[in-house]
Amino acid sequence: MKISKLQALKLLCLAIGCLAKFTTGSMFVFSVYQDVVKDTFNYTQQEVELFASMLNIGLGIGFLPGMFYDRFGPRLTSFVGLLVSVSAYLLLWSTTKAVRFYSKNSWLMAIYFLICGFGSVFTYMVALNTNIINFDKKYTGMIVGILNAFFSGSPSIYSIIYYNVFTHGDKTYTANQDFGGFMLMFAISFAVVDILCIICMNCYRDDDPEFVQFNNEQIVNDVSHGDRSESDSSNEMFCFKKRSSSTNSASTPSNPTVYPYADREMSLKEILLNADYQLILWMISFASVIGLVYANNITLISKSVHLNQHDGVLTIVIPITNAIISFSVGIVSDIFKHKIPRVWILILSFISFTLSQVLVILFANSYGILIVSLVLVGNGVAILWTIAPTIIKEMFYIGNLGRNWGACLLVMSLIGAGLQEAFGAMYDHMSSGEGDDLHCYGMKCITGGTALIVACGATSLVLSLVFIVKQRVRSRSLN
Repeated sequence: MKISKLQALKLLCLAIGCLAKFTTGSMFVFSVYQDVVKDTFNYTQQEVELFASMLNIGLGIGFLPGMFYDRFGPRLTSFVGLLVSVSAYLLLWSTTKAVRFYSKNSWLMAIYFLICGFGSVFTYMVALNTNIINFDKKYTGMIVGILNAFFSGSPSIYSIIYYNVFTHGDKTYTANQDFGGFMLMFAISFAVVDILCIICMNCYRDDDPEFVQFNNEQIVNDVSHGDRSESDSSNEMFCFKKRSSSTNSASTPSNPTVYPYADREMSLKEILLNADYQLILWMISFASVIGLVYANNITLISKSVHLNQHDGVLTIVIPITNAIISFSVGIVSDIFKHKIPRVWILILSFISFTLSQVLVILFANSYGILIVSLVLVGNGVAILWTIAPTIIKEMFYIGNLGRNWGACLLVMSLIGAGLQEAFGAMYDHMSSGEGDDLHCYGMKCITGGTALIVACGATSLVLSLVFIVKQRVRSRSLN
């Protein structure tokens, strides 16, 4: 089968998008180097939890890069990501040159982590949004799944690199670990991938007459009958814009029962007041923090129950499970979306998250059960990060995808930050009275924080049931 030039350009964007997603996934490898940060700068666990929270909050400010992308397109967004990410990781690298100063100024390092997370979202949005726009909507689940497989699988690769390159052969003695070198590697990685995005990433729509090329005001549907010229595809500032608001508003959704807002642009106020959006926003946000907090603290938990000799395995279980499930769940959700609503698949992630943390509360000191809990979390993360953006794209206007999904990232990060700090505070409280040792040992150290995580999972399940009931009531009223 001969591949047209337009198809080749889309596949190139997907390949670069996978690489960009792989690089941005480095945000979730924090757990492998949190001990060396804590010991090198003599920080408390609550201070270290703040750094993880700042990474997540930086990710959560994603509605700003999302809106920037909606307005200016992938290339300028990639350029901003290049400047911010490389600068931030170079600043983290520089902290190892002034340990005494940063030991007394943890707030400044927290700001560096915040900027790292924020810069990563520019690259994340370019990879996700561009490929969602480029490919036909019937492949959305598969495309998001492929991208998420690289995003979620990258922490396992970075963990292996860290333990085999930057620990100098000693995985337990933090004095031999090279935190600065690891941050420098991230700076180089973001520089390479963002430059590739600037050169290669572009939007190529050939299936939706609602969007037109900004350059020449020509409907992209017209180019589906022939290859685009170089002049058409180069130097585009924007991916697309609406032909007219009246046309958009007048269009009828293909399935008003499930997607009543898909063909109508909504202002920021409208989307924030929309009951469907609010339910989706909060149920995925409460669930997502389970994966974030647990993954960031797995080495802390293992050390508390004297299983840290297995950290090399524990830190890669979630990413590997995540990568495998992400790819398959995207394809399955596309094939069966008319028989099995995507929201039901999403609920499976909430169940996996909640069950995993119940196991941690009861049996975290068992290596086998800890592995099972990590597999369940990896499954939950894979489903959520694949299905949630797909639902947002399908239920609401695609022209505001960056803003709508970015707002979800913001709420996720704020809840995650609060949970991280609560987890760290409970851990530090239980370790008090044990001399100068900043570490806490025993199940008592993690039970309180894990109980809060279980409550988040239960909240997601309740909200998802409310959403399903609301959908059924709407369906009956239309029938």
